[in-house]
Amino acid sequence: MIVATAATSCSGAQAPGPAAPAPTLTRFPIGAPLVTPGERFSYRVQLAGVDLATYDFAIGDLSDANGKPAILVQSHAKTVGLASMVANVDDSFASLIDAATGRPLRWQCEEYASHSKNKEHTEARFADRANDVVPVDFHLNDLPVTPEPQTVSMDDVWDFNAMMIELRSWQAAVGTAVDFEVFRSRYMWHGKMTFRGGRDIIHTELGDLPAHRLDGHVYKLDRADHKVAGDDERDFSVWISDDDGRVPLKITAKTDYGDVILSLTSYDPGTGQRLGG
Repeated sequence: MIVATAATSCSGAQAPGPAAPAPTLTRFPIGAPLVTPGERFSYRVQLAGVDLATYDFAIGDLSDANGKPAILVQSHAKTVGLASMVANVDDSFASLIDAATGRPLRWQCEEYASHSKNKEHTEARFADRANDVVPVDFHLNDLPVTPEPQTVSMDDVWDFNAMMIELRSWQAAVGTAVDFEVFRSRYMWHGKMTFRGGRDIIHTELGDLPAHRLDGHVYKLDRADHKVAGDDERDFSVWISDDDGRVPLKITAKTDYGDVILSLTSYDPGTGQRLGG
């Protein structure tokens, strides 16, 4: 006690208090999406070491969307091998993203209904949002379109493609979190993404690459923006290459059957002028 008191008296220093907790934000930074026209990403989707599907991303060219510069991001999922015998997945997703803000303007999906040959068509028109309602149109096969307006509660509403692009450029203090709402396909989910940082080494077919990790937690919402009762909450992690390319290298999502793992198999950096930074 005497030694400790003397040391404190001589130095005049106080023991540091606990670090302030990292903040939880309500929106990601606003800015141009980190994309290059012509970029392409290809992934393998596995469960317990078994190939389930392929997943591809493609970045289009700049275009005009009602007077706003915009860029098209398309993705495609397709089952492979034995998985195609028990699941019919051949789904396409397209996101039109504001080239100045990174926010999605429109989200379109074409995907097979679960265990069915029926094709579901969904369009969410973020640019036409009125107060807290985003217009959503749905139709099955060639049947008439049915409006399914989605009530939202946050300043920004994302789709899966636009969210993945946004995560490429997100940098924050370790532990910082962002609350968000995102369309995966026809339905919206509420989530929290946390910046874990680090410098993990991720093994890919392109080599061993340094990456930082982001952790996500989501749950499904109904059309009134309420949590769906009894629906499972889900955890996932994303690794982004810790270099100038900032390529999504790996995603893991927890399921009742084990972790589904999406791993990068090829990458084309594109030839156009890069946006964002």
